[in-house]
Amino acid sequence: RIGLSGAVPRVPTPPSTQPPNTLAMEDWRRFLRGFPRATAVGKRDYAIALCLSKLALRVHEVTALTLDDINWQARTLRLNRTKQRRERLLPMPDQLVKALVVYLKQARPHTESRAIFVHHNLYMGRPLSTNCVRALIRRAFERCGIAASGTHILRHTWATCAHRRGASLELIADILGHSSL
Repeated sequence: RIGLSGAVPRVPTPPSTQPPNTLAMEDWRRFLRGFPRATAVGKRDYAIALCLSKLALRVHEVTALTLDDINWQARTLRLNRTKQRRERLLPMPDQLVKALVVYLKQARPHTESRAIFVHHNLYMGRPLSTNCVRALIRRAFERCGIAASGTHILRHTWATCAHRRGASLELIADILGHSSL
């Protein structure tokens, strides 16, 4: 029997006092070097890893990217479908620009889809799902012998590195798309 105990509100769990897990810099570099960029799928996966690592994107933001979101002249990437439901404009680092050019010109299958990242095999030309991206990142960690499983560790690593380099918390929060500090 429930009684009155069902009417008592639950106390929210306080945020963790532990800092988020991050990759050591050498592990982060080894992770990015671990993609077989001689293959079309490897070129795609490397570009995805850079979006997650160098722009600190969420997985659903990566899968939502379209060809129309890239401004090549300004070297920016526009995010429309974000967690906070507000548009963000991010500068693209040179490494990411080069990887996207290589993928789009040399490796991406011909398709009607406007999604940047698409399947290369079974569902050729269809946009990748968030589960596919999570799985390819998990396999990349395994290939490198890194004991990490989720993609969010790449966001945490980027934010920690940016903070250590002197970026303000406001700037980091803006880039990550957080609504508050």
